[in-house]
Amino acid sequence: MKKLMLVALALSLGLVVMACQKKAVVDTGTDMSTQLRYEFEHNNVLFDFDRFNIRSDQVSVINAKAAYLKQFPTVRAVIQGHCDERGTLAYNRALADRRAQTAYNYLVDQGISSSRLSTISYGEEDPIDPGHNEAAWAKNRRAQFVQQ
Repeated sequence: MKKLMLVALALSLGLVVMACQKKAVVDTGTDMSTQLRYEFEHNNVLFDFDRFNIRSDQVSVINAKAAYLKQFPTVRAVIQGHCDERGTLAYNRALADRRAQTAYNYLVDQGISSSRLSTISYGEEDPIDPGHNEAAWAKNRRAQFVQQ
């Protein structure tokens, strides 16, 4: 009886270990691609006030987006242009469009097919930070990427 219980215990432990090992392999891959997608969609390219050129401190951010798109060649993305609340609605829509187009052109120059990218301008209409100060405005002046 003791031997039978030991054999059953050993088999149970073996199955648990195998299940855990298999789960760890599957989860690791999923976690990595989930993390990469999160970074792609949440690390925004930031712009200076009333500007649409890519700042030198944002080149690494947009290069990471190009690398992601190269790593996942079937991914399509929408580049959303945004502004802070200062300026007229029409002016901010146009500026946000230029920001999205600048990011689009940069990625195409990096070898990403234009057929995988599209742009949209939100102007000041979709702030990431609802505050009314420089810290909030700095976050809102952005190109944001959404994977389709």
